[in-house]
Amino acid sequence: MISVDTNKAGQTGHVPTATKPHMYVFGGHCGKGMVMATEMANSGKTAYITTVSKRGRPSAPGPSAAFAAAMACESVHYMAACDEKDTKAVECLMDWVPPVMGMTQAQQQQTADFKLADVIEQIKTEMQEMGREQLERALNTIEALKLTVVKDQRLIKARMQHKACSQEEKSVLQEAQLDLQEKEAAFFELIADLSQKISATPPSTEQAGGMWKSLQRLEKELALRKGF
Repeated sequence: MISVDTNKAGQTGHVPTATKPHMYVFGGHCGKGMVMATEMANSGKTAYITTVSKRGRPSAPGPSAAFAAAMACESVHYMAACDEKDTKAVECLMDWVPPVMGMTQAQQQQTADFKLADVIEQIKTEMQEMGREQLERALNTIEALKLTVVKDQRLIKARMQHKACSQEEKSVLQEAQLDLQEKEAAFFELIADLSQKISATPPSTEQAGGMWKSLQRLEKELALRKGF
């Protein structure tokens, strides 16, 4: 039994998105394989799970229906018929890129409520009043967000290079790439400002009360992005 994960970028309609790993469970329709796949689905750490066997589904109708229902509750689940000893067939299966699912309604609402440019401007405005602890906390959060933007750019680049990527999709991805580059540049500028301010600020227990709200919004956005 082998499980393989591949980080890929795809799109929802015409909106490019970054994905969690897509897991393949070979031998995924035997008893042990179904248990492994269900545990992966329950973990919430995968975007998709494809269970693979020669038959393409559990042999008995009862377990097959129960397994499919359990998987559908926790993840996007595909069942594939493929002989794992057939190298060419396995390559074709793993080269397939499933359509990326959109965010949940709660995630969409959180993203809609979050205006990154507004928060960055608020931090710049309040920076002079921040204590060292707040400055360091803000710097750590911004650096982590910058890394997620860099990762998204890599995923988009990988998708654009994929042979299944159409010209229309490439155009949309290029626009998304430009947006991410602008965000990365804004992060670099803010990181430089925060680093300079930290070096000139002695350790202090004083805190700028207004900063906590904007910083908490940043940290909430970071947690949301890590959850994708």
